[in-house]
Amino acid sequence: MTTRRHVPLVLAAAAAILVACDNSSTQLKSVPYGFLTFVAQKSGTAYTANAVGSFYDASGLSIPTGNAPWDSCRVQAYSSSGGTSLGTIFPSMNAGGSLQLKVGGRTDSLFPVIVGTETQYRSHFTSGIPYTPGDSVAVVVPGATGDFGFAALSFKAKTAEAYTVQDFGTPAAGSRIDLRWTPGQDLNNTMVFSFRYAGVNADTLNSQVLCQFKDDGADSVPARYATSWESASNRSWFTSRVRTLVLPAASGYFNFISTYDIPTPVAP
Repeated sequence: MTTRRHVPLVLAAAAAILVACDNSSTQLKSVPYGFLTFVAQKSGTAYTANAVGSFYDASGLSIPTGNAPWDSCRVQAYSSSGGTSLGTIFPSMNAGGSLQLKVGGRTDSLFPVIVGTETQYRSHFTSGIPYTPGDSVAVVVPGATGDFGFAALSFKAKTAEAYTVQDFGTPAAGSRIDLRWTPGQDLNNTMVFSFRYAGVNADTLNSQVLCQFKDDGADSVPARYATSWESASNRSWFTSRVRTLVLPAASGYFNFISTYDIPTPVAP
């Protein structure tokens, strides 16, 4: 299944993959669509979250979920730019003066700022919000009235836990790639693996083997998919634990998306 709309850049390594691969994604037609992404960052020996809220009056859009019903891989194009922001397609909605997030015993706020053609809710702290991956975060969206007002809601959600991936060495061309990682505490996550490589006559990474697995700690990339990556001289890999919570919001939906990536980005 392919999504009919591009997702925001911040979701390029996680939610966009799930929308593309997961036929269980809920379809939206002409309804408000809001999301809060909560991306783990390294900050010295600790962690912060890059938290971004966005709200749209959207149609023909799928909701990515972190509950993979099956394991799957496929080969598709890769671009380091990620994709087109939803703000270039849909108008932003007003979710109130600020979003409130409480995690790890402290309360922070996200305030509306203009980013390109859209409104995003971001922290005043460029280094992010301190937390420990796996913490639960309480969120309050005050909401707003009017034609472009998003409904008020509040909820509590668990964030994606930290993990490690066992070294899988350098597989020989034509063999499968056996993967082992620290399993999640429950199965409400999806593991996304992206094996990126430069295709024939390409100097930069432009293709990928894209897989999503149940978060049970072990799986493999079949040889028929892995061979192109194994044979490439220019290649890399990326993985993300994706955890979501989808909530109704009046006539629309809200999606909390928490990720822990390897390599893990470093906070500014």
